[in-house]
Amino acid sequence: MRLQSLLPLLLALAIGVLAAALWRFAPEEDVAAKVTQAAPAPVEAAADLAVAPTATEASAADDEPTKEDCVAAVDKARALANPLPADHPSRYIVERHLHQSMAEAGNGEFDDCLYWAERAADEVREQRHAANDKIDVLRPDQLPAKQPERSKAAESKHAHEKSRH
Repeated sequence: MRLQSLLPLLLALAIGVLAAALWRFAPEEDVAAKVTQAAPAPVEAAADLAVAPTATEASAADDEPTKEDCVAAVDKARALANPLPADHPSRYIVERHLHQSMAEAGNGEFDDCLYWAERAADEVREQRHAANDKIDVLRPDQLPAKQPERSKAAESKHAHEKSRH
C-alpha cells in the first residue's frame, strides 16, 4: 500500500489513542463532575420537550398533503387521461406517472405523490407525444439495441465541420 492511502487511517488511529489516554489519566472526580453536569435530570428534559408548537409550526403541519389529497389528485389525473385511446403514447406515460404516484403514497410520501399526479395531468394537457409515436418498452430480459458506431473518418469529418462554424 502507498503511504498516502494509509495516512488518514494513521491519523484517525493517533487521535483515538490520544483521546483514550486523556480519558484514562484524567482525575476521577473531574470526569464524574462533568458527566453529572452535562446530563440534565429526566424531569427537566421532559419539560423541555413539552413546549407547545408555535402558530407557524401548527400551520406548517396543516399544509402537509394527506392521503386524501393524493387520491383526489390521482383521480383527477386519471379522469383527464380516460378519453385518450389505450394505445396512445401519452396515455402510457400518464399511467406510469400515476403508478409512481400511488407508490409514493404507499410509502407515505404524499408530497411526491402530488408531484407525480401533477406530471400525469400535465402530460394529458400538453400531449407531448403524438398518436403515431412509438415507445419501445423493453422486458427485463431484453437489452436496448446498440447504436451504430461512427467510423473514425466520420468523426474527424464531424469535428472538422464543427471547427469551421
